[in-house]
Amino acid sequence: MRVVAMVSGGKDSCYNMMQCVAEGHKIVALANLHPKDRDELDSFMYQTVGHMGIEILASAMGLPLYRRETKGKSTQTGKQYVPTDDDEVEDLYSLLETCKHELQVEAVAVGAILSDYQRVRVENVCSRLNLISLAYLWRRDQTELLQEMIDCQVHAIIIKVAALGLVPDRHLGKSLREMQPHLLKMRDKYGLNVCGEGGEYETFTLDCPLFRQRIVVEDIQTIISSADPICPVGYINFTKLTLQPKEVAGGGVASGAGGNIGNDGVFVKRSIDYISDLNESTYSDLSDPDFSETELEQIEKETRLRESLSQSELISRSNSFGRHLAASASASASVSASAQASSPIPIVTKSASVDEPTAAAAAAAAAVAAATISSPPASASAFASTSASACASACASTCASMLLTTTGGDVSSTAAVCGSLSLAISSLGLSANVSTVAGAHGAPPSPLKYEREFRPLANVARAAINAKGWMWLAGIQGSGSEDMEQGMQQALDTLRELCQAKGYELQDLCYITLYVRSISEYPALNRIYQRAFDFHNPPTRVCVECPLPDGCHVVMDAIAYRQAVAGTISSAEDRDREGEEAAAALLNGRRNTMHVQGISHWAPANIGPYSQSTRIGDITYISGQIALVPGSMTIIDGGIRPQCKLTLRHISRIAKAMNAHGQLRDVVHGICFVTHPAFIGEARRQWERRTTNAIMDYIVLPALPREALVEWQVWAHTHNDRFDYEETGCSVGDYTISIRRRWNYENNCAAIVCYVSTGLASSTTQLTQLSDDILGNHCRLAQAVSAEHLDEILTYVVNRLLKDYPLAKKQTSTGTPPGTPSQPGGAGGDQKQPLPAIHLKLFYQVNAAPATDLLLQALHDFRSKCQDYAAVVYTVLPACSLHNFSTFLSICGVRHE
Repeated sequence: MRVVAMVSGGKDSCYNMMQCVAEGHKIVALANLHPKDRDELDSFMYQTVGHMGIEILASAMGLPLYRRETKGKSTQTGKQYVPTDDDEVEDLYSLLETCKHELQVEAVAVGAILSDYQRVRVENVCSRLNLISLAYLWRRDQTELLQEMIDCQVHAIIIKVAALGLVPDRHLGKSLREMQPHLLKMRDKYGLNVCGEGGEYETFTLDCPLFRQRIVVEDIQTIISSADPICPVGYINFTKLTLQPKEVAGGGVASGAGGNIGNDGVFVKRSIDYISDLNESTYSDLSDPDFSETELEQIEKETRLRESLSQSELISRSNSFGRHLAASASASASVSASAQASSPIPIVTKSASVDEPTAAAAAAAAAVAAATISSPPASASAFASTSASACASACASTCASMLLTTTGGDVSSTAAVCGSLSLAISSLGLSANVSTVAGAHGAPPSPLKYEREFRPLANVARAAINAKGWMWLAGIQGSGSEDMEQGMQQALDTLRELCQAKGYELQDLCYITLYVRSISEYPALNRIYQRAFDFHNPPTRVCVECPLPDGCHVVMDAIAYRQAVAGTISSAEDRDREGEEAAAALLNGRRNTMHVQGISHWAPANIGPYSQSTRIGDITYISGQIALVPGSMTIIDGGIRPQCKLTLRHISRIAKAMNAHGQLRDVVHGICFVTHPAFIGEARRQWERRTTNAIMDYIVLPALPREALVEWQVWAHTHNDRFDYEETGCSVGDYTISIRRRWNYENNCAAIVCYVSTGLASSTTQLTQLSDDILGNHCRLAQAVSAEHLDEILTYVVNRLLKDYPLAKKQTSTGTPPGTPSQPGGAGGDQKQPLPAIHLKLFYQVNAAPATDLLLQALHDFRSKCQDYAAVVYTVLPACSLHNFSTFLSICGVRHE
């Protein structure tokens, strides 16, 4: 892109320009705001000390300079910025508007590291001018960043000091290399920001690889603006600067794994280099700091060994469906070889991942594939007599032949067949990349023909509100029209009307999930969505493709929050108590939203109409994350394993940005969407080794944004260490119910993932290869579930989710006790006593589940039955495949109070 660089003369703006050039962008001009007839402004936005050297800096780079005077007046100093005529931000707008008009620039380079104040205002200006912000230093580790600058030959000197431990007569004029040891010492002693991001010091760059000539300081003037004996403040004025030719004229750029800037070959990291730590044995964003990668893998092997069950034990633990497994056999083997990276990014792992084939495995697979052409295996016994790689190839061949004979009307679901393949491969411990044709970003291990729902889906839009002001909106559907855009507009209109009917506004929404029929129509869908949410800090969002039926273009659910209004208080004592509670509630209910739109090496930019994260009190919602390399906004190569690792790093970094002590392990509950059943094993492995009892559902869908293989949708709680965990289950008729539940000690927050399966307990993945008869019986049994079965299942789920509000009890209290806050809207009825609000999200396996009408009617009847105990809303959604082959219903339930 053509880029104009905002420069102050300091090290940050110059090194950010180097990062831009390394990424392939072209710096076409420099831009600067400076004070009139003053050395320095006390500005919230701009570094102005040293501004008299900007013109010679532009000459050193051989680039045009665009400058404008600013008065440095900040009329809006809040978290958000609204365009205001006399604010200093409007000076920036005018300057960049001129640059865009005259130079046709597409992006702006900004050297911000940690200042949200600056970032928000620059992004506001860029949004209004349709420019992209390039802030490659954003949220970088400052110690590491300072070392990079020094290593990349950024020669900058200190021109201002204003911090404890920095003295004007001792430190002004010293270079970064000279100051580095002292800055690190002051960091440890006083908490100083080693890059000066807290205003501790300012710099001016005399030379860097982008300069064609170096700047020489001939004469300076030292100004002491504060002679405080503990923390003096002083700065330098340049009175004479000259240019000196460099021994090696630079300016050229060579591409490669990094960027070589200048003819002297200075190496500058590119976006792919900033994700290389995914391949190291440990790194702080993900791995347990107490264990290396090798130790973690050994622990996993020992855990799998302890949890493994023999064939007879599996059958004895199953219900009536288990007897059909008696005729099937399993095989176990392992593959150990060094993986070869299949992309320019060096993916170094200690064992073959799901789609990183080894040379030995590829050779064996080719041999067995040739044998399969002449004599395909007729039964599962063939697996026991071959090598591990041969087993994988035989599985793929068998599955492929099944897919060729599968039709839309056959009870044997394609997704179920492929799900069984993935589980067999997982149990064998094999590399699953046995496909003969490799696709983009790591091909699935076998052909997968997705079945779409052909039956009508008729969700009904409803809302449930609890006493604290949380509102769940579910069942919002855009359907009935031929045009996707009309369907999307219909869903948004329903969402707006439902919010208004309950006393809420769209600005109160904090989380929205979109299930669209075709992700290829995302651009048009996003334009309509942006018109509805064209305001500061829009809600966090997840968008995935779902196998919706014809005529159903989008299904939507959402979460909103508005501070509850206190009820009538009679006594003075009650009023005092209510005032204290209201103050605490206001603090806990404060809304914080992060909407970073600039491209950086930190995490993917959200240039669209949704935020990375929204935090209300202790609850943090994070937008759906995929494996985008932040600096290039492209999907990482290498397949499912690196995609899982990078996606989880994004979640970890966003959690830390929203909370100083936040981490990946704060996640309570979420959904992992994948595009192939074979990816579930790797996604589950990467997730469970890095979290503390977080419950996760795994859903297979046709497609994800940017052709990603995996996307995580999660929410976290600040006090995750105060949550309990349990696994429970029961049998309902011929069906196995398995529940994983988490709830905090106060019992005002709970989440559940429930699997309804036709056979083995769904918590185990050590399953045998399945025959057509078993898969067919699974489909028939799943489709035979009755309304009575569903009612019993839902009762069990909601009883566990409520815990202290079992459906077997009646509420004995009447009226509203003093001090109880009233609700902004209704809570599923006209009850005087606020009810707990519950959101249920039910995924069902296409072609292996009862009729959609039966599911929806059962949920409707159940909601009516328990309306005196809880306000329940629900969304029903089709999925290509669920957690494993025998699971045909998956229910996610959430309750906040």
